[in-house]
Amino acid sequence: MSRANALFGICAGLFLGVGCTAGIKTAAPNVAGDAGNNSGAGGDMAGVGADGPVCGIKTFGLRMVPPDLLIVLDKSGSMNELPDGTTCGRDGGVTNSCGAMGKWGQMTAAINDVVKQTDTSIRWGLETFPDDNDGCAVTATPVVPIDNMNAPTIAAATIAEPGSGRTPTRTALVNAGTYLGSFPDANPKFVLLATDGLPNCAPAGQSTATSDAEGAITAVTNLASSGIPVFVVGIGSVTDAQTTLTAMAVAGGQPQAADPKYYPVSSTAELVSVLGTIGGMIGKCSFGLGSQPPDPTNIAVYGDDMRIPKDTGHTDGWDYGTGQKSIQIYGHWCDDARSGKLKDVKALFGCPGVLIP
Repeated sequence: MSRANALFGICAGLFLGVGCTAGIKTAAPNVAGDAGNNSGAGGDMAGVGADGPVCGIKTFGLRMVPPDLLIVLDKSGSMNELPDGTTCGRDGGVTNSCGAMGKWGQMTAAINDVVKQTDTSIRWGLETFPDDNDGCAVTATPVVPIDNMNAPTIAAATIAEPGSGRTPTRTALVNAGTYLGSFPDANPKFVLLATDGLPNCAPAGQSTATSDAEGAITAVTNLASSGIPVFVVGIGSVTDAQTTLTAMAVAGGQPQAADPKYYPVSSTAELVSVLGTIGGMIGKCSFGLGSQPPDPTNIAVYGDDMRIPKDTGHTDGWDYGTGQKSIQIYGHWCDDARSGKLKDVKALFGCPGVLIP
């Protein structure tokens, strides 16, 4: 690697728990494998000098890992309607389900289709809200916890149709964050919120019909701040919720480039397309580190030997995932990875106190 001689004292590549000691000038660093090692397995990352160990200069290709994607799916009473908001008749004052043509039928058909197609490249999970027929309660854990090969389990969980519950979006997102934040693997984590209306179920003391838009936006903001980006999908006619969905999409760090910033869908085909786009983004643009770098502020990420800028705004660069144990690339870097134009993504980890040039 051409920059190797300039990087004395730098631990480079996939950090596997090897310690770093900087500033020892009596030993040459170990540069074996400097051309790259896409296996992700570490070799000897340290040389030994008269005064002790020094950081070796060794580069590892980052490994693409299957991301954890939790679908947070609206199961409020309005999901029984057609995408344009039309009901399908009433029986004793209760709205009848529109079956396969309704929002629930079309959305779950699309989810099951895409999950089945991507079951080997994405670890899917499913949370629905609310979990009762006429209230605001949300179960603390997903109805389908994230796991490998989850398509049959998710299909079984989406058979039951919605009751007449409200839209406790804030609680659903808070629960999703608690669950993902304590999830044991180091894979990149994402939330896909799919909803058809304005969040309600405001805090205690108010009517359950009162808007809780600000609470839902804050919940999305907190998720993104913790390293869990949120994709926002608006289902059907969402005239009263467009402003809120837009704000959540921006706060979640994964907005569309064009307006609307959220992903609008009104049919099975549209949601299949959106889910395919999102799956392609996170499936090709997420890289596991295995462990937090020795100094998370001292890292350089390269795409085909070009330095990728850090971008916490998630527009065109890289940022950490949950717990700083993974890396996600965005913008044209992600586009190039998806198309195959970008062949190699690597990282250099600098020792504490020894800055990467």
